[in-house]
Amino acid sequence: MKLEELIAKMQQIEEQASLTLHEYPHGHTKERVRLLRAIARQVRNHLTDQLNAGDREALPRDSEVKVHVLDERKAANS
Repeated sequence: MKLEELIAKMQQIEEQASLTLHEYPHGHTKERVRLLRAIARQVRNHLTDQLNAGDREALPRDSEVKVHVLDERKAANS
């Protein structure tokens, strides 16, 4: 799937979540749909930024990907 198509799908999710909020404004459904809409918006904005940044270089298959994960408990105690 192309980035443009994925961005359009995320926008559709946002729109459907907004419509659902107006149709079913009671209880847990409302909070879940708000969260869904926020996640879709965040992902769509990230994808749009990636698209606007242009082509990227692919990582070689044998390269090691390093990820730094913060532990909230340690960060709060620092």
